[in-house]
Amino acid sequence: MRRTAQSQPLDLASNFDRSSDRRLCGRLILIVLSLTLSLTALLNISAAQSPDLAKLSSEGQAALRNQQFDRAQGLYEQVIKLDPGSAQAHSNLGLALYMGAKYPRAITEFQKALQLDPHLDHTKVLLALSYFDSGDIAQAIPLLEKAYQIDKNDPVIAAHLGLAYLREQKDEKALAVLSHWVELEPNSPDALYFKGKAAMYVASDSFVQLTKAAPDSYRMYQLRAEMLRQQGQSPAAINEYKKAISEKPDAAGLHYALGTLYREAGRLDEALAEFNEELKISPNDAMTEFFLGDIYLQQDNVEQAQQCLERALAVQPGLVEAEVDMAKAYHRQNKIAEAVQLLKKVIASDPDQQDAHYLLFSLYKEQGETEQARKELATFEELKRKAADQDQKRMRMDSLN
Repeated sequence: MRRTAQSQPLDLASNFDRSSDRRLCGRLILIVLSLTLSLTALLNISAAQSPDLAKLSSEGQAALRNQQFDRAQGLYEQVIKLDPGSAQAHSNLGLALYMGAKYPRAITEFQKALQLDPHLDHTKVLLALSYFDSGDIAQAIPLLEKAYQIDKNDPVIAAHLGLAYLREQKDEKALAVLSHWVELEPNSPDALYFKGKAAMYVASDSFVQLTKAAPDSYRMYQLRAEMLRQQGQSPAAINEYKKAISEKPDAAGLHYALGTLYREAGRLDEALAEFNEELKISPNDAMTEFFLGDIYLQQDNVEQAQQCLERALAVQPGLVEAEVDMAKAYHRQNKIAEAVQLLKKVIASDPDQQDAHYLLFSLYKEQGETEQARKELATFEELKRKAADQDQKRMRMDSLN
């Protein structure tokens, strides 16, 4: 469902971690102060001519540096009375006001600074953030776009531009910029959350368009099947996949999806038929070959299973599921050494592979290698316990949500 102004008033601004703003402003404070090469250059007047002005400006810089924003505001108001033509003084006053969440006054000061000196890029960024935080997203976007073109590696500029696009329902643009924000800050909860939100909106819009444009298409049936499967309604999902296949029998992936549903339901012959149909369309698909091999193994057709598993591993070497099944096939053929060697290889690449540890335990036990069997069983039970703990934690989190 598409969001509305009522359902999402200002969550993009209010829910966003404000510490990001503070980080940016910390950088901007340093930029502002570094641009002050000297008081004479900044104020266009010498300290000897106006000691009061020099003193006030120095104290204002110190207040900004120490994040004493109310004090900085008062000092720069005095500076501007003495020198109203100083673009940097207006910008610094705007910064103090912005950090005090006095956005309308900050906007006015930034505008005055840019009228006096249109080349203050840091002031343009602060003006954009002031518009954003005051809720005037339409004014913020052009300034943020220009800032993003200049410095795409600033995560805060990327964040605010992406959020501004999202607020204006420019979802595809938002997704592109927010994805870049995730690249810049891959562990940021805000970045990951809003990227996911944008992706959800883009997907929702596409599916709404699909419903309107082609309600009886195979893609519509496929979408319904996928949604029903997610809801645990496998029989209904099977029916929708059948409708999709009747409309487009040569579409890649449909027979595969239907085959996996049949396999989960224990309808192995029907699953085999679908996977074989999928191979006619996608002849080099490793997972389809693996599922065929796995079913043949369940049916005790070891030779056929091994052929499918070998093809799967030829297409995708290191496919763990196929390697474990291949070890099972070796076991059925009494090729114990080959099975053990393969399982050790699997565990070396994936130490948490429960099935490999359990099968290796069984092989050691059969061979009378008690100590090694005991170690593998202990490892398997520990991995199983950890997995159960993680499942319980997820269930608790789901209940809280």
